[in-house]
Amino acid sequence: MMDSINNSAASRAPPPFDLKAYISRYETQSETALQRLLFLAHHFHNEEGGDGNNTSTITSNAFEMAVAQMKSTGNYRRYLEEYGAIEASPDNASTTNAADHPSPELTGSPSRSGGGGDHHHHHAKNIIQHYIEYDPNFAPISKIEAQNQLEILEGRLSTAQSHIMKESIRTALLALAEFHKKRGELREALRRVFRSREYCANGRQHTQVCLLLVELSADLREWSSARDSITRAEHTVMGDMDDPLFHHKLRAMQGLAYLAEGRYYDAAKSFTSVSPDLTNQVNSVISAEDIAMYGSLLGLATLDREMLHSLVIDGTFKVRLELVPDMREALRHYSRAEYGQCLSILQHTLKRDLLVDIHLHSHVPILLDMVRDKCIEQYFQPYSSASLEKMGSVFGCTLEEMEMIVVKLIGNGSLGEGARVNVADLTLRVESGDNLEKKTRRRARVAAAKMGAHFTRSAEGMIMRAACIESGVTIQGEKQRRGGRPRGGRPQMHDDDPEMVVDDDPEMEKGVDPIEMDGSDSDGDVMEIENPNEF
Repeated sequence: MMDSINNSAASRAPPPFDLKAYISRYETQSETALQRLLFLAHHFHNEEGGDGNNTSTITSNAFEMAVAQMKSTGNYRRYLEEYGAIEASPDNASTTNAADHPSPELTGSPSRSGGGGDHHHHHAKNIIQHYIEYDPNFAPISKIEAQNQLEILEGRLSTAQSHIMKESIRTALLALAEFHKKRGELREALRRVFRSREYCANGRQHTQVCLLLVELSADLREWSSARDSITRAEHTVMGDMDDPLFHHKLRAMQGLAYLAEGRYYDAAKSFTSVSPDLTNQVNSVISAEDIAMYGSLLGLATLDREMLHSLVIDGTFKVRLELVPDMREALRHYSRAEYGQCLSILQHTLKRDLLVDIHLHSHVPILLDMVRDKCIEQYFQPYSSASLEKMGSVFGCTLEEMEMIVVKLIGNGSLGEGARVNVADLTLRVESGDNLEKKTRRRARVAAAKMGAHFTRSAEGMIMRAACIESGVTIQGEKQRRGGRPRGGRPQMHDDDPEMVVDDDPEMEKGVDPIEMDGSDSDGDVMEIENPNEF
C-alpha cells in the first residue's frame, strides 16, 4: 500500500515552475507583483534538495524582473535595500518606509557577501548581487527625477488648496499617493489617501479611496488597519456607487486579513462567499487563482463535509476550481472518502505551489496537518477498531508517526469519547455505543442518587432543628459561634455541628451510605453504583 501511494505521488510530481505565467496574474508594476518576485527569488535561492540549475534560473529571472520593475517605476530605495546599500525599513521586511527614514547616501556601494556559506543564508538581503550586477547610476538619477516630479505634484496640490477646490484637492492627493506608491513609499502613500478621504463627494469616490486604503494596508501587512478600513467601508460608503463588485472585493481582502491572523474558518467563509464574477478586478492585491486556492484549501481544512459541499464543491465557488485543477482533484478524492489520494496530491503536487505563495507559505504546515487530522477522523468514524499499521499505509505515515497523530487526536477529543490505543496489538479502538450509553445512564443515576441523598439529609436536618427549637432542647457544652448568649435563650443550630446529629436509624449510626443500600441495580441494564462520589 505504501509503495502504491509513493508511486502515485511520484507520478503526480509538480511541473516546472512557470515564473512568467505566475507573475502575469497580478497587475503590472504593482507593489504585490514586486513583493512576490522578490519573495520567489529569495525562496528558490534558499531552496534545498531541488534541481540546482532550475532553481538558479528561477531566482535569476525573478531578480531580473524585479529590477526591471524597480527601474521603470523609479523605486530606488527598494533597489538599494536589496543590494544592502541601506537598511531595510523596520516596519516591514518587504516594504519601504520613506517617511520614517532619512534620505540615504546614494553614492555608496552595496555590501558584499562573504564566502560560499553566505550564499545560502536565508536572511541575506544582498544575494541579488550574485545574479545581477549593481548599477551605481540608477539611484542618484532616480532620486533627482523623483524630486522634480514631487515638486510638480506638490505645486498642483498647493494651487488646488489655495482655490479651495475639493475635487482638485482630492485628485492632487491621489496623484501624490500613486507617486509614492510606485516608489515603494507605502506609508507616505497611505497618509495621502487618508487625507483625500475628506474630499470625497459621492459613493464612487468613496469606494475608490476605501479600496486604496485596504490595498496599501495589505501591502504594508497592517492587517488590523485593513480590517478597520473594510468595516468602515461597509458601513459608510454611499449607496450611489457604480461598482457592483465592491463588497466582493472587500470580502476577498478581508479573507487575506483573516488568513494572516490565523482565523482560518473566517477566512474560508470570506473567500468562498466572493462572487465568481470577481476575477482580476483586484489583482493589485490578490488574483482569481489565489482566491480559488485559498478558499478551497481553507475550506478543506476547516469546514465540515456538508458545508464543504454546499460552499465549495457544489456551490457557486465550484466555477473557481477550474483555475486550480489539482486542488479540484484533491477535493474530489476527499468527497469520495479516498483520503490517501487526497493527502498525496496536497503533499506532493500542491505543496510546492503553496510554499511559494507570499501570504500562504507560513500557514502551509498548519493547514496540511489540519486536513490530515480531518481525514483521519473521517476515515475512522465508521469503525470501532482499526490497525495503526494499516492506517499509516493509507495516510503515508510510519507506524510511530501514526501513533503520535492518533494520540494527539484522542487527547483533544477529535476521535470521540472512548477512543483508546491498544498498545498490545497496536490498534485504535473505541467503545461501542451500548457501553457509552450505559456509562451515560450510570452517570445520570449517580447524579440523581447524590441529589436525593443530599435532599434527604437536608430535610431531616431541618425537621430535627424545628423539633428542637419547638421543644426548647438545648445541648450542654455548645460553643457559641459569635459569642454571647443566643437570643431568647434558645440555641443556635448549625448543619455542621456533629453533636446535633440525632437519628434513631441504626444504619446511619454505622455510617452506611443510603445509596449503597439501594438494591434496585439488580437489573442487568442498570450499572452498579459503588460510590456516588466517584463522579
